[in-house]
Amino acid sequence: MSALTILFTQTQTTAIIEILLLLTVAAIIGYVTAWLYFRSIYNKKMKTKEAELYEMKTQVINLNAENSTMNKKLVEMTNENNQLILEVKALKALHKEAVDETDKMTLKNNRTEQLLYETNEALVNITKRKHLLDYTSFGTATVAEKDDLQMISGIGSFIEERLYALDIFTFLQISKFTKKDISTINVAIEYFSGRIERDEWVAQAKELVISEEEKLELLERIRSRKSKIFYDRIGVASKNEADDLTNISGIGKWINKKLNALAIFTYQQISRFNEDDVDEVTEAIEYFPGRIERDEWITQAKELVRIEGKKADLLKRIQKRKEIISFDNLGVAQKHQANNLTLINGISLWIEERLNILEIYTFEQISRLNSKDVEVISEILEIAPNRIEKEGWVSQAREFAKRQVKLNSNLKQPFVFKS
Repeated sequence: MSALTILFTQTQTTAIIEILLLLTVAAIIGYVTAWLYFRSIYNKKMKTKEAELYEMKTQVINLNAENSTMNKKLVEMTNENNQLILEVKALKALHKEAVDETDKMTLKNNRTEQLLYETNEALVNITKRKHLLDYTSFGTATVAEKDDLQMISGIGSFIEERLYALDIFTFLQISKFTKKDISTINVAIEYFSGRIERDEWVAQAKELVISEEEKLELLERIRSRKSKIFYDRIGVASKNEADDLTNISGIGKWINKKLNALAIFTYQQISRFNEDDVDEVTEAIEYFPGRIERDEWITQAKELVRIEGKKADLLKRIQKRKEIISFDNLGVAQKHQANNLTLINGISLWIEERLNILEIYTFEQISRLNSKDVEVISEILEIAPNRIEKEGWVSQAREFAKRQVKLNSNLKQPFVFKS
């Protein structure tokens, strides 16, 4: 029994071992089979996922590229938008400027029309006074015979128009003026007495009445006196360098020709004159003693040199600054009401011209100057701050204004002063 038991036990053990081995092998085979199965399925899914991941990465790259492109377009559109905003602002500014300029032009045109109307009205009134003149004294002339009266120093376009309105067209007529004619003409053109005598129209006209041959002889006579001029001091200039010397108030076209005959062509030369030069030039061109000093040729020439001959620019600059003048105090006057301001000691033709640019035309206006007005006007005219007080412009103007009122009363046309 014992042996059988032992055998049975051994056989049982062996069987158990075998069964265990078989189970182990089966388990391994099952695990391997399962592993291989799941691996095959996983690989497929992995490949699918990898393909999907690759596709997603590709899409991300494409989306990044599109995003970059969109960002660039956005930047470009933002820049374009900013540019458009700037252009719109600029257009609005230009529109506003254009509107302002249009308004200014409208006001300027309205004012010009008013001034033209007033000027024409003034000329019509002057024409109505022709009956006051004694044409048998100085003769008659027609428009067809008219001379360039601006050849006479002291006659500008403004006075020339008034003389033409009185049928005074020629040098010959002016050369025959008597004291009575001058007095009547002063009244007729509404210009304060003294200007015709002061500027010596008659003497100048007599010189211009001479024949062309005599004028050429006179100019040749002047040329022969060039040796008396100190060119080492004033400088040498040629005709090609010539300035328009008529920009100097007091130099008419005929005086300009005379100076050119002396080889004096430029502002620079005149600006260098000293007393000896003034005397020699006055004698050489057979001019009136004291006129060069009185009309301040040298001062004007120096200023024209400083501004490079751009007188128009200077006058525009002065005109722009008139806005700071208080006309509430001075009152407003028109050009056709202008007085001869050069009768005031200290006011030369050059100063008068600048005052007129500031629309200061009358004795009445100057008589109203207060200390503040004097300060402002001195600065604009670029003259010494104490010059107006020192030369007594205001007190002189008051006296002339009184005489002007009396003169207008005699004319039975009261002086209209707008304030």
